[in-house]
Amino acid sequence: MIEGFEKEGIYFVALGGAEEVGFNMFAYIVDGKIIVVDAGYGFLQDDFPGMEMGLADASFLETYKDDIEAMFITHGHEDHYGAIGHVLPQINCPVYANDFTLGHIRARLKEYHLENFADLHSVTANPVVKLQNFAVEFISLVHSVPQSAGLFIKTKYGNVLHATDWRFDDGKTAMLPTDYPALERISQEGVSLYVGDSTNMGSDKKEPSEYEIRESLIKLVPTLSGTIVATCFASNIMRLESLILAAEAAGRTAVISGHSLNQNFKIAKDCGYLQNCPQAFDIKDAKDIPLDKILYICAGSQGDYRSALSRIVNGENKDITLGDGDNIIFSSKIIPGNEEKIERMQEKLRDAGVEVISTEDYLVHASGHATPSQILAMYRLLKPQIVIPVHGDKRSIRAQRKLAVENGVGDVIIARNGEVILIKDGHGEVVSEIFTRKLGVDRKQLTPLDSQLIKNRKRIAFNCSVFISVVFSSDWHLLDLQVSSIDILEENEFAALRDKIIADIKENIDKEIVKLNGNENQIKEYLAARIRRQILKATDIKPVVFMHFYKEDASSVSSPNTGK
Repeated sequence: MIEGFEKEGIYFVALGGAEEVGFNMFAYIVDGKIIVVDAGYGFLQDDFPGMEMGLADASFLETYKDDIEAMFITHGHEDHYGAIGHVLPQINCPVYANDFTLGHIRARLKEYHLENFADLHSVTANPVVKLQNFAVEFISLVHSVPQSAGLFIKTKYGNVLHATDWRFDDGKTAMLPTDYPALERISQEGVSLYVGDSTNMGSDKKEPSEYEIRESLIKLVPTLSGTIVATCFASNIMRLESLILAAEAAGRTAVISGHSLNQNFKIAKDCGYLQNCPQAFDIKDAKDIPLDKILYICAGSQGDYRSALSRIVNGENKDITLGDGDNIIFSSKIIPGNEEKIERMQEKLRDAGVEVISTEDYLVHASGHATPSQILAMYRLLKPQIVIPVHGDKRSIRAQRKLAVENGVGDVIIARNGEVILIKDGHGEVVSEIFTRKLGVDRKQLTPLDSQLIKNRKRIAFNCSVFISVVFSSDWHLLDLQVSSIDILEENEFAALRDKIIADIKENIDKEIVKLNGNENQIKEYLAARIRRQILKATDIKPVVFMHFYKEDASSVSSPNTGK
């Protein structure tokens, strides 16, 4: 039995994803056995220099890895499977997912040279997995990626529907089936707990169906001239299919640009999708197609500086240029936090004379997340005893709590990451807390986002830096002083300031050494403070100081000292 989890009932623990979008990693614990749901990335903003993605710390799971029966991945989005290359080696358990998701998992594990390590199982043909203390069924739900699922988790203490990303759709697009009979059946079996999506709680306007978006694009693209680029989320295979059909309607050929979109295209083909779709080409195979006969499709709609779209906008793509009279279709929504990046990108395009087509004026995107009215319809269908709203910003999560309370849900709990919630007899309560935190993907390592390393990087990013190299003789005569910086002033301007600083130090250092009685630490502090003060006076910048200090002495050489 796991210490602290001895009571009868279902324990729900969010290691990440309970109070934000992204970082999804959840655990359910029953009678000493654990299942893990998702192992996703969270997308970091510019607050964390050198890092773009993070994940929840899986230390708790690693501690009890021998008690983990399996991991279940709900769908093929980075915020649900992306961190599996970090997490799976820690817990080494079987992984269950649909084929499209498994395609992404295999690709991610290959990046980490783990392709022969993982025990992967497809549930596409048989969606029910029976374990010692759990039976888990993948229930098909609509989202902006094929084969997305909610998990119906059955235990002897009650049942859970875990559905963090979903919406209802009219079902006219073949890739987007909602399994209504299964939802009705599990409602009859009883749903003790519903854990569900809060992303779109801020808007209750009627969302168009994916089929309506397809019809709109098929009408729109033939009206455009010049070079046309369309951007969408790489995993939105339904939208990719719609754009390929729109290209055909316009007498154009769909040409795919960028690694992520090509990877998704291949995985979709391998899963049997896009088989009867008009042919689309990789950009390297489209050299002989005239520009006015191409619809370029790429990812990068969220402003990622490494994406195919960013390279096009910044003039770094040798195959695609956009200018006066050309068009770009943003067939995507703006993820909260990316507003400024996307606006800058779009304004740069407008300044170049490009017509920017987006959801502001055209029917070119449908969200993959449920509106409040759809969430209410789900409540009425499932009749859950308890609701835990997750997967949204805090305002959206509070809004779903209010919706659930106002519509008769008996028990509604806002969970915090790390809280342990015990579900029993139709009631849930927070009974304890485990250690959890967020880690940043820092090149080849994981770094806690609250670590001193990150604090130091932020200090340097916001305050700039200066490097001081100083050499003294054994009797404290200044032999050499170098002062450099790459982020305080332009090179020529800093050179002039540097010369003034060095002259000032040379003029004053001898008498200061006498005053400080040759105390090495105090001399270091004097140099750092005086140089920093002069930079502050000249620029209003108080930089972080890094000093290399050396005093000639046969018996004692000072080590480099890193900064104040």
